[in-house]
Amino acid sequence: MSGWFQAGVPAGILAGMIKRAHRLIVLAGLLGVLLTGQAAGQAPVAPQQVDVYLLAGQSNMQGLGHVAKTPGPWREAAEGVFFWNGDAFELLDPGATRLSTRAGEFGPELGFARAMRLLRPGRRVYLIKFHRSGQPLHHGWDGGRWVGGDPAAGRRNFYPGEADGDPGVGVHYRDMLAMARAAVDHLRGEGVEPVLRGIVWMQGEADAKHGESAEAYADSLAMLKRRLEEDLESGPVPFVFGQVLPHEPALPRFTHRGLLRERMAQADMRSGDARSIAGVWMVPTEGMPLHADTVHYNTEGQMLLGSAFGLAMLQAQHVLEEAAEPDPAE
Repeated sequence: MSGWFQAGVPAGILAGMIKRAHRLIVLAGLLGVLLTGQAAGQAPVAPQQVDVYLLAGQSNMQGLGHVAKTPGPWREAAEGVFFWNGDAFELLDPGATRLSTRAGEFGPELGFARAMRLLRPGRRVYLIKFHRSGQPLHHGWDGGRWVGGDPAAGRRNFYPGEADGDPGVGVHYRDMLAMARAAVDHLRGEGVEPVLRGIVWMQGEADAKHGESAEAYADSLAMLKRRLEEDLESGPVPFVFGQVLPHEPALPRFTHRGLLRERMAQADMRSGDARSIAGVWMVPTEGMPLHADTVHYNTEGQMLLGSAFGLAMLQAQHVLEEAAEPDPAE
């Protein structure tokens, strides 16, 4: 006989205790299914995916539009759009969210968010915005000073390096990547899976100030796109950018404006040029109003720029999705 009977526990009571214990085990298992959404032997439920966009560049990404000068609907909170504030994603509310360096100013993010939500109202949008006013992409620059030569550590530029761990990575690229990774990690900590759906780039004025950086701009864009995709582990995504400096005549400091704009147009995936880059989509900016400095977009200009970015992103996404679909004739 078992120890139970040796201890003097009656058989009837023992049977009842076993039945109750069995019920508790079954209830515990059902509770586990309800809490985890899975039963024994089933794969874990995948976290919900959310759409993330990285917006980056120099002062026209920072933005000099004035929220107070936008139409009423533009000043309302953007339902379903969330903006990374450095600590968390907050609902994008133009009247409360700090969108630019100075309170009350904005860049392309407002128009971009409105276009994405109007055309895809069922999808939440998470925006990560990084900007450094007046700063270059090419590795030959250190802030506003051309030093040339090979890439070097500590230079203030957006140069992404040839590969992970490249010592010549620019300070601004390093900081941009750190911000993006922090935002992505935050979302994962909230129990969702962030998916980078596209990159918006508004930069180039600084690179128009030297022939070497202007000449190499298409190659610089190709490297930037590739390295961001590698570092953020996204796979190929649309890279939408604006063609800078639409005003003629250009200010004297933009010595190679024409060459830079030519390389920008050639980088577009639709250009047919040898420099075209798969997944890269350029937004022309002629007709988008500027401030008196003829460089920075005013309030209406930023509204148009951001809206154009949103439309271009959706177009580029469709083109890439169609290209990825198998040919039914094959």
